[in-house]
Amino acid sequence: MKKILFVCIENACRSQLAEAISNSYYGHALQASSAGSKPADKVNPKAISSLLRMGLHIEPKEPKDVKNFENNDFDYVVTMGCGDKCPHFPGAKIFDWQIPDPKHMSDDDFDVIRDLIDLKIQSELIPDA
Repeated sequence: MKKILFVCIENACRSQLAEAISNSYYGHALQASSAGSKPADKVNPKAISSLLRMGLHIEPKEPKDVKNFENNDFDYVVTMGCGDKCPHFPGAKIFDWQIPDPKHMSDDDFDVIRDLIDLKIQSELIPDA
């Protein structure tokens, strides 16, 4: 099982989607957490709705600061737009996906971003997916 940390700016959309998708669909291969470089006050309701549209019901977690994970060991760290604000995680393979922030997008466009995240998890993080 690979430990992975998904990091975006607010930990309210992209990284929350990635954590939920990873743990729900790929929990046999990944143990996912998520965090933000500048955490928001709450998870974006659009993220929760988008997950529901794909059949995933999650309890919204409070956005977390990436600094809370500095002493954790991860196999993978995936950044989605926080750039150089992320701390260094020794030994972790870093992926920089540069996924657009969907927070102001329509539901359909939001779901496109969600599906892109799922596809990247399958193609880059899951062996023999």
